[in-house]
This record gives sequence, C-alpha cells and structure tokens, in this order.
Amino acid sequence: MTAFYHFHWTKEKAGDHLILVTTLPDFDEQDLITIVDEDKLSDRPYPDGLILIVPQDAAENARRSLSQMIQSSAKLRLADASIPVALLSFDAQGTVSMSEDGPLQGEIDLSKKDFSAIIDAGISHLVDRREAVLVAPPGHHFVHPRRRHSRAFLRTANMLIQGPEIGFLALKLLAFLEHGIDRIWIDSSSIASLVYAAYALKSRLLGRFLSPRVESFSSYDGFDQLSVLDPDKELVLISATATGSLPEKVLDRTKLPAKRVITLFSTVGDVPGTSLCLTANSRAVLDPLSLQVFEETDCPWCRDGSRTVTFVGDQFLADAATVSAYTLVGTDAPKALRSIMAKYRGHKAFHLKLTENREAHALHVNLDETLLATGPNREAIRTLVRRDVPASTTHIFAAKGGDSEAFAKIVAEEIVALGLAAPIPVSKSADETASPERRGVVVVAASIGSGQSLQDASRDLRKDFENLPRTFVAGLRKHSVADPGQVLLRNLEHNNDWPKHILRVVDDMMLPHPNQFAAWMKELDFWQKVIVDRQFARSKNGAVAQIRARMAVLSRDISDDNLFLRTSAGQPLKLRPSFAFWDEKYGNEIAQGDVFATIASILENCRKGSKDRKMSAPLAQSPFHVNVLSSENFTRFNDGIIQAALLRAAFPHELNFAGTATSTHSTKISHLIVKMMEHHRDDQGEACLEFLLALATKRLTLAANDLKRIAALPQNRLPDLMSIVLPYALGQTPKESLEESETEHPY
Repeated sequence: MTAFYHFHWTKEKAGDHLILVTTLPDFDEQDLITIVDEDKLSDRPYPDGLILIVPQDAAENARRSLSQMIQSSAKLRLADASIPVALLSFDAQGTVSMSEDGPLQGEIDLSKKDFSAIIDAGISHLVDRREAVLVAPPGHHFVHPRRRHSRAFLRTANMLIQGPEIGFLALKLLAFLEHGIDRIWIDSSSIASLVYAAYALKSRLLGRFLSPRVESFSSYDGFDQLSVLDPDKELVLISATATGSLPEKVLDRTKLPAKRVITLFSTVGDVPGTSLCLTANSRAVLDPLSLQVFEETDCPWCRDGSRTVTFVGDQFLADAATVSAYTLVGTDAPKALRSIMAKYRGHKAFHLKLTENREAHALHVNLDETLLATGPNREAIRTLVRRDVPASTTHIFAAKGGDSEAFAKIVAEEIVALGLAAPIPVSKSADETASPERRGVVVVAASIGSGQSLQDASRDLRKDFENLPRTFVAGLRKHSVADPGQVLLRNLEHNNDWPKHILRVVDDMMLPHPNQFAAWMKELDFWQKVIVDRQFARSKNGAVAQIRARMAVLSRDISDDNLFLRTSAGQPLKLRPSFAFWDEKYGNEIAQGDVFATIASILENCRKGSKDRKMSAPLAQSPFHVNVLSSENFTRFNDGIIQAALLRAAFPHELNFAGTATSTHSTKISHLIVKMMEHHRDDQGEACLEFLLALATKRLTLAANDLKRIAALPQNRLPDLMSIVLPYALGQTPKESLEESETEHPY
C-alpha cells in the first residue's frame, strides 16, 4: 500500500491526467516514483499531465522534493519535459487551491471548477474500484434495512478499506466539521473510521486537537436511539441512501438544519439535507431499473420469482446464505434437447472420452450414425445451407478431425445442389496471394465445445480472406446458452465490422463447460485406494477381480453399458419405458450414454437458465443462495440408470445434504439407501453401488446421524463388492489384518 490514492481525471482539450492525493504530512518520494512507473493507460504509457494534491502542512516539502525529481529524469519518468506537472494543496476546510508557483513543469490552467471535478472523479473511481454499488447476481435482488427491494445496493463500507482512500474521502467532510461540534451521530459503525480520519486531519491542519463523541444509531433498527440535545453542537452523518427516506426521517426527528444532516453517498439526485458524494457515474453504467426501490408488494423482481438477499446489522451485511432444494420436472428438458435426443438416442452416439491430461472424461458425440447419416438430419443441413450460406461462397475450410471433413463434404454437396459452383477446399492458409476468385469462405466443424477449432480457423484465414465474408457452420454445439457459447458467438460474429461474420449450428445442446466430468476418475482413484488397502489381506475373493476389471474400463474411453456400476447380479443398468425428458416411445437399443447426456444437459440448463425461462435458474449458485437437488429426484426417478446419471452429472455441492437446512433430504436419502441395501437383488436396489460409491468419493454428503443409520443395517448378507465399499461410504477405515479372512457371501 502506498501513501497516495491515485486515479485519472480527463479534462476537455487537455487530455488525461494522473492524480495523486495524500493526507499525510510527509512526502513519500518513492511511492510517487512507483505509481508513475506502473501506471498504464490502455494504449498510452504516459499521462498527459501529473497533478499532486497534498495538505498545506506538506506543501513546501512536497514542492521541494518534486522539483528535484523533475530535474532528475531518472526519478520522474514522464514522456518529455513538456508534460505538465502541478502541485495543489488543501486547507483545514478541505478547499483545494493552486498557488502561483503550483505549476512545476509545462503549462497547466486549473480553475475552482476543475478542483471540484478532480475530487468527484476520484470518488467515482473509488466507487467503481471497490464495487461500492453491489449488483445482485442473476435471479436475486436485495432487501434494504427498511424492507424495500432493489437490484442494486450502495454500501459505503466497501470504500473504507485502505488508509489513503479513507483520507481522500475525509477531504469532503472537513468543511462540515465546524468548531464547537461535540457529538456526531452515524447510522452505521462502518463509517466511524472516516469520521475519525477527518477529525485527525482537521486537528493537524488547525494545530489544535478536536475530539467529538461518535455514536451509532444503527440506521432504521436503532432510530429511536437518535436523540439530539443541542442542535448547535451535534451533526448526523448517514452512510448512503437509495430513496432519501432516512435523511428525511432524521431531519423530521432532530429538527437539525440541512447542513447538519449529511449523506455521504446517494443513488438519487435530490436528497433531504446535504449530500456530499453523488454516484452519478455509477448510475450511468447501471440499468436504471436496478437502482429503483420498490415496496415488497410492488416489487417486479418478486413477481418474476427472483430470490431476496436481506441486509442485516448496522454495517448492512448480507444475511446468511439460504438453501433451497429443487426437484426436476419434465419442462426442465428444453424443446431443443428433446428434439436432439429424438435424433441421437439409440445410435450409440454418446460416450466418454478420456481427456489428454487424464484428469477427467469428456462427453464425446459420434456423428456417423446421426448428423452425418442420410435421412432427416440431411434435410436439416440442407435447410441451414439454403438459409445461411451466401451465394458468394467460393471456398470451404474444414476444422481438424474426420467428422468435420465428412461434414464439410456434405455442406459442399448442398451448395452445389443449389446450382452454385463447388466450393474449393482450403487445406492451408499460407497462399502467397489471394486469387481474384476468393469471395467468401465457409468454415465447417462437425461438433464444437469451446469453439477453439473455429477460432483457430478464423485466425488462419485472416491473411488470405481478410474482410471477405466468413460463415461458420457447426453440426452440434455443446454450449448453446452457457457463457462460453456466448463468448464464442461474439468472437466469431463481431470480429469484422462489415460484412459481419455469422455462426450457424444445426443442433444445440447445453453441457457444463469445459464438458469434462470428474466422477469416473474419482472412481478410479477410489478403486486404487481400495486395492492398496487390501493388498495384505490373506485371502482374495472375486470382488478384487471385479475391481481390477472396472479399473481397466475407467482407464480409457468409456462407452456402451460401462458408464455405471452394475447391479448386484452383475447386470448393466437399463432404462425402462417412459422417460419424462424424452418425447415419443423408444426401444431396447438405448445406451447408458443417451441417459447420461440427457441428465447432464438438463442439470446445466437448470444452472444457467434459458431464454424461455422467466424465473431464475433453479440450480444457479450465488454467495447469497445455495441450491441442491432435492431428495425427491431419487424417489420420483426410480430407474437405477437415471439415479446413477444424477449422481454422476451433478456437482458435489448440489448433493451436499450434511447441513441443518437440508437435514430432511439427508434423512430421506439415507432411508432410500437402506432400502436399496435390503433389496439389492430387486429393481429398487439396482443403483445401490452407485449411491455407496458417491458417498465414498464425497460426491454425495449426508449428515452424520444418517450415516449411522446406514451403518446399523446388518451387513452379513451383502455381496462382497458392497461390503468392501460400505466402510468407505460411511467414512470408516477398513480394519483388515494379515490374519483376517474373508467370507464369500451369496448375492
């Protein structure tokens, strides 16, 4: 931390100025050097002017030091000797001025209006830098201490963190700290540091010690404590207001003159009493509706299902985060997802591919039997080409991969079918000159996640095609609404003013970015631990062979019916008729990847929301609200394969039921697991191993008492694999010795 608070101020026709303000009596030369050296302005390394503001008692020392620094270009590294450098000072009233010898280098002309503008610019910078205007995350809004609602909340305490910044704000108070004031009321104890800093500064500049009493009346909650005995000797300081109601109440109660009821920050223009620091700049960059305040009965965000964040205490801190449990419903599967799954299911299109770093598995989509096959999918590609590929297209560029090359061939065929010339394949980007025939290019990728392949292609084509039209065509996009998908769209469409490049896709899904799922590698780590723990066991049973076989599956790409653990009878989990998230009937050809892809997409849709969803996303997380998956999901969807997909696709925090707020769900899930263990041979217990594994790998968390309920179940009839996993699921350390033998248990 430096001795200076610094920011930038722009004056019309004079350029951008670097401003440094200190309230200390000593001039710190090294801090000044550091700030000037490190300051960077977008595309300019040096400011157009340098202005220092110091207290009067430090002015002479500052002028002498600064003059010496100017003479030594090695200390004050500005662009050249013509850059204006000026020294300003302020007195005990907070009045900023520049003496005749204030300009130390170059020419600079400053007026009283400029002095005020500089201070206001510093305040606006501090508001933005410290995020004093809190904007609620999507799906949330704030409840003020007086129970009114808004999307944004002004919290002064955020700006009272660093000493130089507190000292800077203290300048605005100096003029109001008149002689004879012996008590100052504040609405929040969080601004006491500002009052003390202002009095310490004023006392030093006046040369006599001032020390009034500072008392907090705790805003609306403690308003009755506010009692002014002598209006000539007391002052009320309010941290912030969004409506002006608190200053108005204070004026009415105390009968103080307007100059004795001071509001530091306000989001409204006309405030009763005296307002020091309006946040005009902050208001300009916010949605005007965000700063409007509504009564609870008239709140537009409440009507839209937005959750409330309540501020409590005299420092206006957010109340403890609330927890909600959400039960999936059929409408959580968007129409686009239902349409995609109708085309892709039953073709073994979805499987898990081990990532290059071998830390997770990504959901890979095989397009050979779906998008690239003849039939209805070909018609969708034909429609896209007719609607979005320009007639000026002369070239086609395929992203890396066999699927993309096959897809590019189909797109080229459809272009020819329109009566146009066949587009010329672009296999490299190093052509020395662009031929006159180049008029536009289609960039094709079969499937995109982050869209890096399309961005790479766009960069490769930049030289040869410059500003010629580029049409990006993808068969399947995996992040249709999630943030990465929107970033890709902006990067590709808006990197050219005219003609505007466009991105079009045949099919859209929504999967978590970066489309990587850690559940399977966590499972592999778990089985490795089990093998190590059991390596000294005297006897080995068939379960160890099962574990080693499962480890082999997890160490590579996973497909077919190997995504989930099998039933106690060794059968793969299968989907039974009637799946709420799919349209139309389906046969026995459904693979586990089809179900997992559906559940993963639905959960992400619930986290991010969609354009069609009017209410907030039901699984969205914020510092103020935590959402978990309700236990009802595991009773409503009682197919083992759906339960397993939920356990694997959900984030661990969405399955954390160990807290008090989720105790009911923890109890229900523990009862469900007990029933599964008792009936592991039946359909209702087919996903029992998946639940135990989720507990063992900490993806599912239950309360301690509920784990004890599971532990109390007699274990002598459990299959070997379940009996091995169970202690880990309960958080116990399996106790095995060299002498301990194991008994085979029948299924």
